[in-house]
Amino acid sequence: MQMGRDDAASLPWWGIVWRGMAMGAADVVPGVSGGTMALVLGIYARFILALRNIDIELLESALAVVTSGFGVEARRSLLAKLKEKDTFFLMILGCGIVLSIASFAKVIPWLMEQYPAHMNGLFFGMILASVLVPLRLMSERGPKQLASFVIATAGAYWFTSLPVFEMSHALPFLFLSGTVAICAMLLPGVSGSFLLLVLGQYKYILSSLRDLNIPVVLVFCAGCGVGLLGFSRFLSWLFRTYPATTMAALAGLMVGSLQKIWPYKLTTEALVVDGKVLSAGRNVLPFDPAYTADALMPALLLLGGAALAYGLERLGHTKDKPAASVSAG
Repeated sequence: MQMGRDDAASLPWWGIVWRGMAMGAADVVPGVSGGTMALVLGIYARFILALRNIDIELLESALAVVTSGFGVEARRSLLAKLKEKDTFFLMILGCGIVLSIASFAKVIPWLMEQYPAHMNGLFFGMILASVLVPLRLMSERGPKQLASFVIATAGAYWFTSLPVFEMSHALPFLFLSGTVAICAMLLPGVSGSFLLLVLGQYKYILSSLRDLNIPVVLVFCAGCGVGLLGFSRFLSWLFRTYPATTMAALAGLMVGSLQKIWPYKLTTEALVVDGKVLSAGRNVLPFDPAYTADALMPALLLLGGAALAYGLERLGHTKDKPAASVSAG
Protein backbone atom coordinates (compact mmCIF):
# COMPACT_ATOMS: atom_id res chain seq x y z
CA MET A 1 0.00 0.00 0.00
CA GLN A 2 1.44 3.32 -1.06
CA MET A 3 0.27 5.40 1.83
CA GLY A 4 2.77 8.21 2.07
CA ARG A 5 6.04 9.71 1.01
CA ASP A 6 9.36 8.21 2.02
CA ASP A 7 11.22 11.45 2.47
CA ALA A 8 13.08 10.77 5.73
CA ALA A 9 16.22 9.56 3.95
CA SER A 10 16.45 12.71 1.82
CA LEU A 11 15.61 15.21 4.55
CA PRO A 12 18.25 17.07 6.54
CA TRP A 13 17.99 16.79 10.31
CA TRP A 14 16.39 20.20 10.62
CA GLY A 15 13.73 19.17 8.08
CA ILE A 16 12.73 16.29 10.32
CA VAL A 17 12.88 18.50 13.43
CA TRP A 18 10.45 21.12 12.12
CA ARG A 19 8.04 18.40 11.05
CA GLY A 20 8.23 17.02 14.58
CA MET A 21 7.61 20.51 15.95
CA ALA A 22 4.50 20.81 13.78
CA MET A 23 3.26 17.48 15.15
CA GLY A 24 3.99 18.55 18.74
CA ALA A 25 2.22 21.89 18.33
CA ALA A 26 -0.87 20.10 16.97
CA ASP A 27 -0.85 17.60 19.85
CA VAL A 28 -0.99 20.42 22.41
CA VAL A 29 -4.40 21.55 21.15
CA PRO A 30 -7.44 19.53 22.35
CA GLY A 31 -9.27 18.61 19.14
CA VAL A 32 -6.23 18.64 16.82
CA SER A 33 -4.04 15.63 16.03
CA GLY A 34 -0.31 15.31 15.48
CA GLY A 35 -1.12 12.38 13.19
CA THR A 36 -2.88 14.82 10.87
CA MET A 37 0.29 16.90 10.58
CA ALA A 38 2.40 13.78 9.92
CA LEU A 39 0.05 12.81 7.10
CA VAL A 40 0.00 16.30 5.60
CA LEU A 41 3.79 16.63 5.80
CA GLY A 42 4.39 13.32 4.04
CA ILE A 43 6.05 11.40 6.87
CA TYR A 44 3.12 9.37 8.21
CA ALA A 45 4.10 6.10 6.52
CA ARG A 46 7.72 6.43 7.60
CA PHE A 47 6.66 7.34 11.14
CA ILE A 48 4.40 4.27 11.56
CA LEU A 49 6.94 1.94 9.94
CA ALA A 50 9.80 3.20 12.12
CA LEU A 51 7.68 2.69 15.24
CA ARG A 52 6.80 -0.81 14.12
CA ASN A 53 10.50 -1.61 13.60
CA ILE A 54 11.28 -1.18 17.30
CA ASP A 55 11.47 -4.78 18.44
CA ILE A 56 13.25 -7.27 20.72
CA GLU A 57 16.18 -7.53 18.30
CA LEU A 58 16.89 -3.81 18.64
CA LEU A 59 16.58 -3.93 22.43
CA GLU A 60 18.95 -6.92 22.57
CA SER A 61 21.53 -4.98 20.54
CA ALA A 62 21.26 -2.06 22.96
CA LEU A 63 21.61 -4.39 25.94
CA ALA A 64 24.66 -6.05 24.34
CA VAL A 65 26.42 -2.68 24.26
CA VAL A 66 25.99 -2.33 28.02
CA THR A 67 26.92 -5.92 28.90
CA SER A 68 30.03 -5.76 26.69
CA GLY A 69 31.27 -2.66 28.49
CA PHE A 70 30.49 -0.53 25.41
CA GLY A 71 32.68 -2.68 23.20
CA VAL A 72 33.46 -1.52 19.67
CA GLU A 73 31.78 -4.45 17.90
CA ALA A 74 28.63 -4.17 19.99
CA ARG A 75 28.42 -0.44 19.31
CA ARG A 76 28.89 -0.98 15.59
CA SER A 77 26.18 -3.63 15.60
CA LEU A 78 23.78 -1.31 17.44
CA LEU A 79 24.46 1.58 15.05
CA ALA A 80 23.80 -0.72 12.10
CA LYS A 81 20.48 -1.79 13.63
CA LEU A 82 19.48 1.80 14.38
CA LYS A 83 20.14 2.79 10.76
CA GLU A 84 18.43 -0.30 9.36
CA LYS A 85 15.28 0.25 11.41
CA ASP A 86 15.27 4.04 10.88
CA THR A 87 15.40 4.69 14.62
CA PHE A 88 17.50 7.84 14.13
CA PHE A 89 14.57 9.32 12.22
CA LEU A 90 12.33 8.66 15.23
CA MET A 91 14.88 10.17 17.61
CA ILE A 92 15.18 13.39 15.61
CA LEU A 93 11.42 13.60 15.08
CA GLY A 94 10.88 13.00 18.79
CA CYS A 95 13.25 15.85 19.65
CA GLY A 96 11.15 18.16 17.50
CA ILE A 97 7.92 16.98 19.14
CA VAL A 98 9.30 17.41 22.68
CA LEU A 99 10.79 20.82 21.84
CA SER A 100 7.48 21.99 20.42
CA ILE A 101 5.42 20.75 23.37
CA ALA A 102 7.85 22.42 25.77
CA SER A 103 7.66 25.66 23.78
CA PHE A 104 3.93 25.80 23.08
CA ALA A 105 2.43 24.06 26.14
CA LYS A 106 1.51 27.50 27.53
CA VAL A 107 1.29 29.66 24.38
CA ILE A 108 -1.26 27.69 22.36
CA PRO A 109 -3.68 27.02 25.27
CA TRP A 110 -3.47 30.76 26.08
CA LEU A 111 -4.31 31.66 22.49
CA MET A 112 -7.17 29.14 22.52
CA GLU A 113 -8.48 30.73 25.71
CA GLN A 114 -8.15 34.35 24.58
CA TYR A 115 -9.15 33.90 20.91
CA PRO A 116 -11.17 30.66 20.71
CA ALA A 117 -13.11 31.48 17.53
CA HIS A 118 -10.03 32.72 15.69
CA MET A 119 -7.85 29.74 16.62
CA ASN A 120 -10.66 27.27 15.93
CA GLY A 121 -11.16 28.85 12.53
CA LEU A 122 -7.47 28.43 11.73
CA PHE A 123 -7.36 24.77 12.81
CA PHE A 124 -10.72 24.00 11.21
CA GLY A 125 -9.42 25.20 7.85
CA MET A 126 -6.20 23.20 8.23
CA ILE A 127 -7.98 19.93 9.04
CA LEU A 128 -10.67 20.44 6.39
CA ALA A 129 -8.04 20.88 3.67
CA SER A 130 -6.04 17.96 5.05
CA VAL A 131 -8.95 15.55 4.44
CA LEU A 132 -7.96 15.57 0.77
CA VAL A 133 -4.64 13.87 1.59
CA PRO A 134 -5.96 10.40 2.58
CA LEU A 135 -8.68 10.61 -0.06
CA ARG A 136 -6.04 11.11 -2.77
CA LEU A 137 -4.02 8.17 -1.44
CA MET A 138 -6.93 5.72 -1.74
CA SER A 139 -6.22 3.10 -4.42
CA GLU A 140 -9.91 2.20 -4.79
CA ARG A 141 -13.28 3.72 -3.97
CA GLY A 142 -16.35 1.56 -3.40
CA PRO A 143 -19.09 0.58 -0.91
CA LYS A 144 -16.57 -0.73 1.65
CA GLN A 145 -14.61 2.52 1.61
CA LEU A 146 -17.81 4.57 1.84
CA ALA A 147 -19.02 2.52 4.82
CA SER A 148 -15.62 2.89 6.51
CA PHE A 149 -15.72 6.65 5.96
CA VAL A 150 -19.26 7.00 7.37
CA ILE A 151 -18.60 4.82 10.43
CA ALA A 152 -15.33 6.62 11.23
CA THR A 153 -17.00 10.01 10.80
CA ALA A 154 -19.82 9.05 13.18
CA GLY A 155 -17.36 7.60 15.68
CA ALA A 156 -15.17 10.71 15.68
CA TYR A 157 -18.23 12.95 16.02
CA TRP A 158 -19.43 10.93 19.03
CA PHE A 159 -15.96 10.90 20.59
CA THR A 160 -15.46 14.66 20.27
CA SER A 161 -18.90 15.24 21.82
CA LEU A 162 -18.04 13.41 25.04
CA PRO A 163 -18.21 15.41 28.27
CA VAL A 164 -15.25 15.87 30.58
CA PHE A 165 -15.10 13.31 33.40
CA GLU A 166 -13.44 13.55 36.78
CA MET A 167 -11.08 10.57 36.96
CA SER A 168 -8.53 9.23 39.41
CA HIS A 169 -4.89 10.27 39.13
CA ALA A 170 -3.71 6.91 40.44
CA LEU A 171 -0.61 5.61 38.66
CA PRO A 172 -2.30 2.56 37.04
CA PHE A 173 -4.96 4.81 35.51
CA LEU A 174 -2.30 7.28 34.35
CA PHE A 175 -0.51 4.38 32.64
CA LEU A 176 -3.75 3.39 30.89
CA SER A 177 -4.44 7.02 29.95
CA GLY A 178 -1.00 7.30 28.35
CA THR A 179 -1.52 4.07 26.42
CA VAL A 180 -4.88 5.14 25.02
CA ALA A 181 -3.98 8.79 24.40
CA ILE A 182 -0.84 8.00 22.39
CA CYS A 183 -2.87 5.64 20.20
CA ALA A 184 -5.23 8.54 19.50
CA MET A 185 -2.30 10.81 18.65
CA LEU A 186 -1.19 8.37 15.95
CA LEU A 187 -4.54 8.70 14.17
CA PRO A 188 -5.23 11.74 11.98
CA GLY A 189 -8.32 13.53 13.23
CA VAL A 190 -8.27 11.95 16.70
CA SER A 191 -6.77 14.19 19.35
CA GLY A 192 -4.82 12.58 22.17
CA SER A 193 -5.01 15.86 24.08
CA PHE A 194 -8.80 15.85 23.87
CA LEU A 195 -8.88 12.23 25.04
CA LEU A 196 -6.80 13.22 28.07
CA LEU A 197 -9.24 16.07 28.62
CA VAL A 198 -12.19 13.66 28.55
CA LEU A 199 -10.39 11.35 30.99
CA GLY A 200 -9.73 14.26 33.35
CA GLN A 201 -5.94 13.98 32.96
CA TYR A 202 -5.08 16.85 30.58
CA LYS A 203 -4.31 19.56 33.13
CA TYR A 204 -2.76 17.09 35.57
CA ILE A 205 -0.32 15.71 32.97
CA LEU A 206 0.68 19.18 31.73
CA SER A 207 1.28 20.41 35.29
CA SER A 208 3.26 17.24 36.09
CA LEU A 209 5.48 17.84 33.05
CA ARG A 210 5.94 21.48 34.02
CA ASP A 211 6.68 20.65 37.67
CA LEU A 212 8.84 17.60 36.82
CA ASN A 213 6.73 15.18 38.84
CA ILE A 214 9.03 12.26 37.97
CA PRO A 215 6.87 9.28 39.09
CA VAL A 216 3.84 10.59 37.18
CA VAL A 217 5.88 11.45 34.08
CA LEU A 218 7.63 8.06 34.04
CA VAL A 219 4.40 6.06 34.42
CA PHE A 220 2.60 8.14 31.81
CA CYS A 221 5.54 7.83 29.37
CA ALA A 222 5.66 4.06 29.99
CA GLY A 223 2.00 3.85 29.02
CA CYS A 224 2.71 5.93 25.92
CA GLY A 225 5.56 3.60 24.98
CA VAL A 226 3.39 0.50 25.24
CA GLY A 227 0.67 2.18 23.20
CA LEU A 228 3.10 3.34 20.52
CA LEU A 229 4.72 -0.06 20.00
CA GLY A 230 1.47 -2.01 20.06
CA PHE A 231 -0.78 0.30 18.06
CA SER A 232 1.82 1.00 15.36
CA ARG A 233 1.86 -2.73 14.58
CA PHE A 234 -1.93 -2.78 14.42
CA LEU A 235 -1.95 0.21 12.06
CA SER A 236 0.69 -1.44 9.90
CA TRP A 237 -1.50 -4.56 9.65
CA LEU A 238 -4.53 -2.46 8.70
CA PHE A 239 -2.66 -0.67 5.93
CA ARG A 240 -1.24 -3.93 4.65
CA THR A 241 -4.56 -5.81 4.73
CA TYR A 242 -7.19 -3.11 4.06
CA PRO A 243 -5.26 -0.17 2.54
CA ALA A 244 -8.00 1.84 0.83
CA THR A 245 -10.57 1.12 3.53
CA THR A 246 -8.16 2.29 6.22
CA MET A 247 -7.43 5.50 4.32
CA ALA A 248 -11.17 6.12 4.03
CA ALA A 249 -11.47 5.64 7.79
CA LEU A 250 -8.67 8.17 8.41
CA ALA A 251 -10.49 10.71 6.24
CA GLY A 252 -13.69 10.03 8.20
CA LEU A 253 -11.95 10.53 11.53
CA MET A 254 -10.75 13.93 10.35
CA VAL A 255 -14.20 14.99 9.10
CA GLY A 256 -15.96 13.80 12.25
CA SER A 257 -13.56 15.68 14.51
CA LEU A 258 -14.29 19.00 12.80
CA GLN A 259 -17.39 19.67 14.92
CA LYS A 260 -15.15 20.00 17.97
CA ILE A 261 -13.29 23.00 16.54
CA TRP A 262 -16.08 24.72 14.58
CA PRO A 263 -15.30 28.40 15.20
CA TYR A 264 -18.87 29.68 15.61
CA LYS A 265 -20.21 28.72 19.02
CA LEU A 266 -22.62 30.19 21.54
CA THR A 267 -20.48 30.98 24.57
CA THR A 268 -23.50 30.74 26.86
CA GLU A 269 -22.86 26.99 26.86
CA ALA A 270 -19.12 27.02 27.32
CA LEU A 271 -17.14 24.07 28.66
CA VAL A 272 -14.97 25.46 31.45
CA VAL A 273 -12.33 23.45 33.34
CA ASP A 274 -10.39 25.08 36.17
CA GLY A 275 -11.62 28.48 35.06
CA LYS A 276 -10.38 28.05 31.45
CA VAL A 277 -12.60 27.88 28.40
CA LEU A 278 -11.81 24.63 26.57
CA SER A 279 -14.80 24.43 24.26
CA ALA A 280 -16.83 27.55 23.73
CA GLY A 281 -20.33 26.12 23.61
CA ARG A 282 -22.87 24.92 21.03
CA ASN A 283 -22.13 25.11 17.32
CA VAL A 284 -24.16 27.63 15.31
CA LEU A 285 -23.99 29.14 11.85
CA PRO A 286 -22.15 32.49 11.55
CA PHE A 287 -25.35 34.28 10.51
CA ASP A 288 -27.39 32.87 13.43
CA PRO A 289 -29.16 35.82 15.17
CA ALA A 290 -27.96 34.54 18.53
CA TYR A 291 -24.31 34.76 17.42
CA THR A 292 -23.15 38.32 18.03
CA ALA A 293 -19.34 37.95 17.96
CA ASP A 294 -17.06 38.74 15.03
CA ALA A 295 -17.83 36.34 12.17
CA LEU A 296 -15.46 37.68 9.51
CA MET A 297 -12.05 37.09 11.09
CA PRO A 298 -12.67 33.40 11.93
CA ALA A 299 -13.82 32.89 8.33
CA LEU A 300 -10.67 34.55 7.00
CA LEU A 301 -8.51 32.46 9.31
CA LEU A 302 -10.39 29.35 8.18
CA LEU A 303 -9.39 30.11 4.60
CA GLY A 304 -5.88 30.92 5.78
CA GLY A 305 -5.68 27.60 7.63
CA ALA A 306 -6.72 25.71 4.50
CA ALA A 307 -4.08 27.55 2.49
CA LEU A 308 -1.49 26.84 5.19
CA ALA A 309 -2.32 23.11 5.15
CA TYR A 310 -1.96 23.05 1.37
CA GLY A 311 1.35 24.91 1.59
CA LEU A 312 2.66 22.58 4.29
CA GLU A 313 1.73 19.56 2.19
CA ARG A 314 3.56 20.94 -0.83
CA LEU A 315 6.54 21.89 1.32
CA GLY A 316 6.54 18.50 3.01
CA HIS A 317 6.75 16.75 -0.36
CA THR A 318 9.26 19.07 -2.01
CA LYS A 319 12.21 16.68 -1.68
CA ASP A 320 10.33 13.41 -1.60
CA LYS A 321 11.58 10.23 -3.16
CA PRO A 322 9.23 7.46 -4.39
CA ALA A 323 6.56 6.52 -1.87
CA ALA A 324 7.24 3.89 0.75
CA SER A 325 4.90 1.17 1.85
CA VAL A 326 4.03 0.95 5.51
CA SER A 327 4.15 -2.80 5.17
CA ALA A 328 7.73 -2.80 3.93
CA GLY A 329 10.55 -4.33 5.92
